[in-house]
Order: sequence, then C-alpha cells, then structure tokens
Amino acid sequence: MNRIYLYEENPRHEPMESQDEIIEYLCKDEQVFNLARSIAEAGPNPLQLVGLVQIPGSGSAATKKTYQVWEGNRRVCAIKLLNDPDLAPPHLRKDFARLSSTSGHVPIKKLSAVVFGDHDDLKYWMGIIHDGAQGGVGLLDWDAAQKARHFGSSRNRVALAVLDAAESLGFISKDERQGKLTTAQRFLNSSIVREAIGIDSSSPDDVTYTRPSDDIKKQLARFVDDLKEGEKINSRRNRAQIDTYGRKLAASSDITGERTEPISLKTITPAVVKSRRKAQPQKPRPVSHLEYEKGLAKALEDNTNSKLEALYYSICAVHVEHTLLLTIGVWAFVESLAALAGKNADTDFNAFFSNQRMSDLGLASGRALNPIRDALMRIARNGNATKHHQTSANFDRLQLANDLATITPLLTKTAESIKPRK
Repeated sequence: MNRIYLYEENPRHEPMESQDEIIEYLCKDEQVFNLARSIAEAGPNPLQLVGLVQIPGSGSAATKKTYQVWEGNRRVCAIKLLNDPDLAPPHLRKDFARLSSTSGHVPIKKLSAVVFGDHDDLKYWMGIIHDGAQGGVGLLDWDAAQKARHFGSSRNRVALAVLDAAESLGFISKDERQGKLTTAQRFLNSSIVREAIGIDSSSPDDVTYTRPSDDIKKQLARFVDDLKEGEKINSRRNRAQIDTYGRKLAASSDITGERTEPISLKTITPAVVKSRRKAQPQKPRPVSHLEYEKGLAKALEDNTNSKLEALYYSICAVHVEHTLLLTIGVWAFVESLAALAGKNADTDFNAFFSNQRMSDLGLASGRALNPIRDALMRIARNGNATKHHQTSANFDRLQLANDLATITPLLTKTAESIKPRK
C-alpha cells in the first residue's frame, strides 16, 4: 500500500497538490470514514477491483514501481488511514485509530487491482461504473424489493415491511429511511421488540400485526422516532440492550395491552390515530467546527498577510471539541487583525473596535451594534481567562461558534479596509 498514491486529478475533486489535501477532502466530503468502518468490519470488498496507473519514471523492478489510483481513491484512502491513523485529518485520528485497533482485518497489505497502461481504456471503464444506468450499460441500483429478495433473510423482509408501513403512515420519509434498514433489522430480530410493537413475523412474506390499530400505530411511531433520533436505537447496541429497549417499549402506558387476530401490515392506514402530531421536532445538527465564511477568507487573502490566512483556516479546521484551544485561537485572530488594521499595543481590541469605527465600516450604529459588542467582550474575556488563569477557561463551544459568526461581518469589513497587498 505504501507504493500506491491517491490521484491528484481524480474526478471527485478539483486538482490537488498533496496527498494530505486529498485525504482531507475525501474525509470531509466523500464519506471515507463510513467506508473505513465497513472495511474494518468485513475487509475490502473482493468484488471490487482498484484501477491503477504506473507513475512515470518509477523503478523498473516490481518492488520499486509506484502507482496512482485512478479508480478506487475512496477505498485506498480508507485503507491507508486504517493502516496508519496518523495520516488522517487531526479531528479524525482517534476515530480511525479506534477502528484500526478493533479490526481483525488491519493492517491490509494486499488489494486486488488492475494496472492500466492505456488511459483511454481505464477512463472508459470508469465511465461504465460511475455514469449511472446508461440505458442498462452501467450499474442498475436495486429497489427495496430486489434488495430484500437478494439478502433473503426473514429479518430483512420484516424490517422492510415495518419501514414500508411506517412510511405509509407518514412516520418516516424516504430520505429518513436511507441507511436505517440494517439497524431496524437488528432490533426487529429481537422477539421482545417485535412483541412490544405488535409484529408477527411468522410469515416473512406477509408480516402481520397483532395489536389493535391504535396501539400498533403508537408503538410503531415510538420505534420509528427512536430509530430516526439514533440514541436509543443504533448499531452500537448489543442483544441485551436491544431486549431491554423492547421491554421498556412494551411498558408504554397509553396502550391497551389487548391482542387481535393477525392482520397484514400492508393494510394498515393512517386514518385512525388522530392525536399524533404531523411533524416531530428534530434536534439541530451538532456544531462540529467554527463556521468558515468565504467572504472573510477572500478578504484575508487579498488584503492581509499569511499569518491571518493560516490562523483563520486553523481555527475553522480544528474540531470544536478542542474548545479551549479554539478560544485562544479566536482571541489571537481578532487581536492580530485589529493590530494590522491600526490598533496600537496599549489598546485592547474592544476599545479599538469602537461604535464609531464600526459605523464607519458600514455596520449600522447605536443599539444595532450591541450584539457585536457583546460578542467581542466575551471573546476578549474568555480568551484572557483561558490563556492566563490556572483553572478558569471557556468550555462553551456553542457560544464561541455563535460569537465568531456574530463578529464575522466586522472582521470581513476590517480585512477589506486594509490596504491590498501587492
């Protein structure tokens, strides 16, 4: 694997100059971690070949030749990071190390591949793989029924029937179902969970329910909500935890506990349960990084220096779990930008960014500036405490992210006001 390099001009991304840059992109935008988790659990897919091209000028001896990955960049990237987690972006190194340490397939030293000498041939076959169905020439995705027929087990068909019923009732959308079948299957494989919901899987081709209509819908709604939320129902639960979940679900206080003759789940309709809310509130997406604002980045590139460009990139690249480090980094970024804009050493940036200065930069005036003023004060106070006090520090990652977003218009206007560098 050490003689195989990721391709800098792979169609998945714009041309890139370094392996680190490609790895960072693939991890961020191409779901490499999820692929690595699958490889860690089951090994590389033996049905998928990697397409390689020898790097011009590499040694003639087989042990000295080096190659670029033209087809399979994501797979090779995932394997490289499992073999050596230190190659991963900083915020993912622990996660890749955990996958690597618990896998029975790592290190992966061999991978089935085809070496192409003719680039046109290689590009042709890549097009067959990646350009959709192409009227039957390319790969055709299975629909849900085809998947169930292939995987064959009653567990898959039961989960498929339950999710179909939940979708028909409006409990889950097609988009929300994506990636949930396997987890639903693991829980519905428990007879305790099936019994709690009211599911009879004795005939996998026609799954039935054995609770009154109102009760089955209430239990099914709870199960699907927990599946979507992902805290109570997830792939990390073991059999004992799954059974415990089923017992708690069975203890729901608003169901009758009655049983009925089996009725096909395919016939269930959404009309009976009138009290169910049409929409359930969703948890907001967790903040993972400070927001990287392209307008500010462009102003820094045009009008400031390399330090500020690099500092802004770093505070937005580091995961927000490193709140203390980021608190100091944001403070240093604001302080450095103010200094470049004319602040002297005896003035703090709160005083430098006076209301008059902010108004002159086009940021409104009077009370409208209070949110920016408050954010600046918190950044200054928390930055100083985190830097200088032996115990006091800022641990509030959400407030830090909000404060930086609040003052970003001020920082952008300030960077734009600095004389453009030549």
